[in-house]
Amino acid sequence: MTRDELLRRRPVWEAMSDLFLDTETRWNVPYVARRCAESGYDDEALERIFWAEVFPEGIENLLQVAGDWAMLKLDEPALIKRANHGSIPWLARRAHGWMVQDSWLATRQVTAWLRGLPDDERLLRVRALDLLGRRFFENPGVVSSMATPERVNETRSVIREEWARYEPLCRAMAGKDENADACAAAVNELVAPSPCAAGRGPG
Repeated sequence: MTRDELLRRRPVWEAMSDLFLDTETRWNVPYVARRCAESGYDDEALERIFWAEVFPEGIENLLQVAGDWAMLKLDEPALIKRANHGSIPWLARRAHGWMVQDSWLATRQVTAWLRGLPDDERLLRVRALDLLGRRFFENPGVVSSMATPERVNETRSVIREEWARYEPLCRAMAGKDENADACAAAVNELVAPSPCAAGRGPG
């Protein structure tokens, strides 16, 4: 692996590793997708990087009784070795891949949405997706400390459009013990036009 390729790979490794933290990782999907989109790798390359390079190391954290929850300390020489000569560990993927499969599929889809966008628009849409995911995967009966009306207003120009296409992905990532309808209702309430905006007619 050349130095330039290593510099390109590092942000992708670091971002993907966030999907293996021992905490709520579904919030991380938009920002992982942002790094993937900015890397310039195509879907095939990202698929291999995730499953052949990051998965063998990251999955160990989820299999521990109490894994790291803030940031994984990656073994870069091992990552480089797998990048140069490794293959997808199919037995481990069949056994444990379900733990990250839904989040990774959502990440790939969001990556496709973000490719080709100008940097400022990409960041705006990532911020909107982050708010939507946080509200969806928080307790719908609790007022969100992160997805606040003020932050929603900062992404008002795109947030309803993003919710229309992000909602199916959020539902796909939801667990069987989560009430996806209640979670979606909380998001719908958050992104609904404010009374002032809704009542404001053409100028």
